[in-house]
Amino acid sequence: MSSVTAASPPTRAGRPKSREKEADIRRAATDLFLAHGLKGTSMDAVAQAAGVSKQTVYSHFGSKEDLFAAVIEGKVTAYRLSGQESPSGQGLRDELEMIGERFVELLFDDEVTAMFRVVIGESITHPQIARLFHAAGPERTIEALARRLADHAKAGELHLESERDAAVTFLNLLRGEFHMRRLMNLCPRVPERQRRDHVRACVSQFLRLFGTPAKRLSNPRN
Repeated sequence: MSSVTAASPPTRAGRPKSREKEADIRRAATDLFLAHGLKGTSMDAVAQAAGVSKQTVYSHFGSKEDLFAAVIEGKVTAYRLSGQESPSGQGLRDELEMIGERFVELLFDDEVTAMFRVVIGESITHPQIARLFHAAGPERTIEALARRLADHAKAGELHLESERDAAVTFLNLLRGEFHMRRLMNLCPRVPERQRRDHVRACVSQFLRLFGTPAKRLSNPRN
């Protein structure tokens, strides 16, 4: 009587495994970039830390610069500031408050703060690092916000000469002194209530600058 060999369980399609590997690579790269900077991190080190081959790293990310940009873009997307999740049906004030709260939360993210410090430290001798960081993070956020503001301007809710300038103004209001103090480790944490109050004050100031008369007076919460 011939023996019957149990069939092996079917293997999953490669994509989920590929996504897992990509996530492992991003996580390993983030840790190494924060510890050693872009210049001090090699793709060999990323591969070793992620438990994959260097060829696998390159198959997901064409270069170390692409991997660095992907790490920054991942943070922007995680906080839903990339414009891919544009809300619909929200009032202007509510939408600005939602965006503002996400942005301030991003500024207080420990990894984002550490990455800012790394980029500032390396940018003097390697300015391309600052350009990569700005394009993948701040500039992407500005562009996404500018598109949302343009939609509200078309709806007659905002008076804008430049959507981009208005977006930069709003984000700078949100940074306030918090961001500089955070970078210098002078305010490790700000209570959530204080952050919300800050965001609401920034939204009110922004609407005074760019809102139509009805929007300037619209329903600030107590």
